Amino acid sequence: MYTYLITGAAQGLGKSLSTQLVQLGHQVILLDKNQKELNALYDTLNSELIALYPMDLLGATLNDYEELQENLSQEFGHLDGVILNAAVLPAFTQIDQFDYQQWYEVLQTNLNANFHLIQNTLPLLSNSAQGKLLAVLDDSTTQHPAYYGAYGVAKAGLKQLMTTLGAEQKNSTINVYTVTLEPFATSNRGRLFPGENPMKLPMPDEIAQRILAQLLENKSHESIRVL
Repeated sequence: MYTYLITGAAQGLGKSLSTQLVQLGHQVILLDKNQKELNALYDTLNSELIALYPMDLLGATLNDYEELQENLSQEFGHLDGVILNAAVLPAFTQIDQFDYQQWYEVLQTNLNANFHLIQNTLPLLSNSAQGKLLAVLDDSTTQHPAYYGAYGVAKAGLKQLMTTLGAEQKNSTINVYTVTLEPFATSNRGRLFPGENPMKLPMPDEIAQRILAQLLENKSHESIRVL
């Protein structure tokens, strides 16, 4: 049994990843800002392998991240895996019309928060025999970059952050991964592409299964591409 922390765990891909890891017998810490959805998932899975950690990445302070590390250290002692999945995707807007406050909020949630999470989970991952740190990227922002605004910038920054981290951790016991996702059916995508038939897209459960099939293998510092 391994212990994983998943951000954005209450809905969509995070929910699918959490559910499948629990079904495989792993302990999962569910981090999400939506307490109601966290409780609903907890009730659905009905497993002692689940721990809830309500946290809003937009409003979290440095003290909150330090407290996260302290609480997880006291409760679990280590982490075997961290999956950085949480993200916000605003409506498509061109740069000259992008609201500046929303710009900062998206960068805070999708990039800066991941930096703080990485800094405060690395010590816990180093206590594992083979810690795994995975960040979720989005192929759409590189294939069709127009109008993705702060979301696209944050994903590009996250990719570089993980590239830097992977190079720095190459001789450690921590393996650093990124997963680049194809379009799949989510409520966010349905909002942005209302005319698209979601039945023609992969479901989150399928994407999660394909991610975990590769992540759970003992491969070092590799990118995972789900196509």
